Amino acid sequence: MNGKMSVKIKKIKDSQYIVWCDEKDIGTITTYHNEFHNKYLYLKFNLTKYPTYFPFSKIKQIEGQSLQVMTSSPNTNLIHLLLQNGFKCKRQCYTPEVTKKDLKIKLNSNYSIHPFNANSKNYSALCHLLYQYYQEVHQAVSPLTVSENTFVKEVPTKTGYYSTNKDGKIENFVFTEKNEIAYICSFSEKSCDLFIQAVLSKMFNKYSSIFFEADDTDWAATKLLDCFNVDKENSFNTYIYI
Repeated sequence: MNGKMSVKIKKIKDSQYIVWCDEKDIGTITTYHNEFHNKYLYLKFNLTKYPTYFPFSKIKQIEGQSLQVMTSSPNTNLIHLLLQNGFKCKRQCYTPEVTKKDLKIKLNSNYSIHPFNANSKNYSALCHLLYQYYQEVHQAVSPLTVSENTFVKEVPTKTGYYSTNKDGKIENFVFTEKNEIAYICSFSEKSCDLFIQAVLSKMFNKYSSIFFEADDTDWAATKLLDCFNVDKENSFNTYIYI
């Protein structure tokens, strides 16, 4: 088709736009906020077709905020629309469920790690470090926008493992929930690999499979992901329109 399709949008509710393409109603876009990452306005699409052109600049102008879309990689038509109209892919998140058979490495379980739970004396210190690390790895994509108090009430699980350096300072830790590694944090690239191996060894002794999320913008989570042969075809992606 030559030329741009005629695409028009109109705000019909506080959080909804109706979309017309060549004078035909093709559905709606809903806007929403995420308290934890409130720098951008999130968009959710409910369209019967994806035009080649879209006036995202108009939504940004009306709302006074840059835009964010989260979608999975098989949603190729939406992704094409986003990339053709000024969005950039800023993060890919992988969510594998893995077994011992998927390991690319031999696990060394000699590295010393310590379990913790919500009653451990260093639990609040670990929550504080999680907040710091989470802030750091999200800053470049979609910054954390809640206080540490709010974060600690909502995010950390109640169990996990940690390791320390020779001076007793916490270097690496994971928050776990049953067979899920909910969060991995590290302040030492040098010891992170050995820590991951020790954690996996402990968890595979308890569970036949483990699952976790790994953002490609999080170096420690990427190290964990790289321990396994996993399908990287499918990911959950973050797109930003500045």
